[in-house]
Order: sequence, then C-alpha cells, then structure tokens
Amino acid sequence: MKKGLLFFAVFAALNLVPLSAIAEEISIVGTGSGAEILENLGKAFSKANPGVTVGVPKSIGSGGAIKAAGTDTAKVGRVARGIKENEKSYGLTYLPVAKLPIVIMTHKGVGVKNLTAQQVCDIYSGKITNWKEVGGKEGNIRGIRRENGDSSLDVLLKTLPGYKAITVTAKSKETLSDPGTIELAAKTPGTIAYGTYPNAKVSDVAIVTIGGKSPAAADYPHVGELALVFKEKSRAGDIAKFLEFVKSSAAQDAIKAAGGLTL
Repeated sequence: MKKGLLFFAVFAALNLVPLSAIAEEISIVGTGSGAEILENLGKAFSKANPGVTVGVPKSIGSGGAIKAAGTDTAKVGRVARGIKENEKSYGLTYLPVAKLPIVIMTHKGVGVKNLTAQQVCDIYSGKITNWKEVGGKEGNIRGIRRENGDSSLDVLLKTLPGYKAITVTAKSKETLSDPGTIELAAKTPGTIAYGTYPNAKVSDVAIVTIGGKSPAAADYPHVGELALVFKEKSRAGDIAKFLEFVKSSAAQDAIKAAGGLTL
C-alpha cells in the first residue's frame, strides 16, 4: 500500500473511534489528608472501568474543596471534616468514604516506638524536651504542629486525653498541610509531628503507637473521616459510577490496603 493511502486509512480508523473510548479523568480536589486512600481508590476504579482515571491534585484543603464544589469550579471535592454552618448554603452532599487514623510520627533517627498520651501532651507542652526522657536517643525534640481548625488537630483535641488542656509550646513549628508536615518530619532530625496514617505509612517517617495501640487496629481511637462533597447535579456519568464504587467491596479492600479503616 502506498504511503498516502496508508496514512489515509490510519486517519480514517482513528476518527471512527467512539468518544466513549477516549480516556476521561475524574478530578477530586481538596484536602491532603487521605490523598493516598483516594489514589488507591482511583486505581481500583480504573481497573474496573477501563478508560476512566481518577486524578488527586495537590492539596487545597477541605475548605478549598467545599468552595470549589460549591462554586462549580470542581465537580467533586475531598474533605477530612464536616461541612460548617457557613458552608451549608452551597447545598453540597457529604458522602463519607473511610475512617482516617491520625498518628504521631517522628524522624526515623529518634528511636522511639511508643508514647503514652501523657508523654505526647508533655512533649507538645514543652515539659519534655529531650528524646532520652522517653526512651529515645539523646537529642532535642523539635515539635511540628498544625494550624487551628486542621482536621488532624481536631481529632487529637477530641480523642487524646489531656491534649485539649495543654498550651502547645511556641517553639514548635506550624505547617499547613498533611503532605508538608510529613515531608518536614522526614527530613528534620529530632522532629515529632501528627498526621494521617495512610500518607505517613508510605513516607520516610517512623510511626509511633500511642499507648501501644496500632493505627491499623479496628478499635484505634484517634480517627477522623474522609469524605467526598458534591452537588447532586454532578452525580451523573462516570462520577455517578465512582460515587457508587466507593461503597463497594472492591473499594473497601482498596481503603484497607492504603491504611484507612472502613466505615
């Protein structure tokens, strides 16, 4: 076959491919907390629905997700907290996806595997300042905290005995996202931080049990919630399929594999 005829045949064949066969992406914007869970859910969904991918862009926070879905700049958002009173006017549906364990983590050089709730409180209040005081290696403790209103912080305030009553030392450093917190803890010697288990378990940090309780345990007490927010008009096509998929047995397997706890 001549080159000209071959090119025409290929061009014609390509143009006969139905639009449904072209890859589509569902973009889910929002919190950095639980991003690892949604990435795993996306892979499982794509396996069951070839040609459809799920994108999990960098964090814009839970508030950013609610605003984006509420103002129609995104069809689906991911959040690690509920919808606040002043956000209810957006008319969003809130769909819980998984329980999100919140863990204490340290730099890998610290040498501590377990802390009591009281020790965590004493570290963050500045009463304990050296890792050797809690069985770790000699070295100053560098605390990393989250901003007021952060979902991981809210979980500790509600579930960690004594934490709500302390004043966190001003010497601690504030971070503004879960991925940013984990990255700083991984590269800074002597650090302690808190954040989501699914993101931490695939990062270069040491996860510390609290009172000997593993974050993978079904009865782990320090948990938040990962959810999706959207307007009902967006529940159509591939998005509707994904919203149904997150409740399936295959989705539950993906959630547990990523370090989340099923609802």
